[in-house]
Amino acid sequence: MPVGPVPTTARRPAVHPPGPSAVADVLGPFVAWLASREPHEGLRRCQVRVVERFLRWAAADRGDPRNRRERYEAEAGLAGTAEGRAMAAALDRLAEHRHILALIPDLDD
Repeated sequence: MPVGPVPTTARRPAVHPPGPSAVADVLGPFVAWLASREPHEGLRRCQVRVVERFLRWAAADRGDPRNRRERYEAEAGLAGTAEGRAMAAALDRLAEHRHILALIPDLDD
């Protein structure tokens, strides 16, 4: 029985959900920063959950990043509710954190 090369076919890479490290790279520093800003532990936990969900969704999203937050909030369908206001507050905190990081020089350089 002759043995030859196995024919290969081009495969598209599988689409995987974002890995834990991709989310952790953003979430970890945010959690540490939030602990210095928000004294209420229950509120911090809620905001971290919201931000983690958003980061996982954003990592898998292929749409325009300039309106990613708006699309996320629209898909959640919580506009005008207490839960929607809590989501907006958590995402505002994430935006504040990212803004601060953008303003400071990279400390590793």
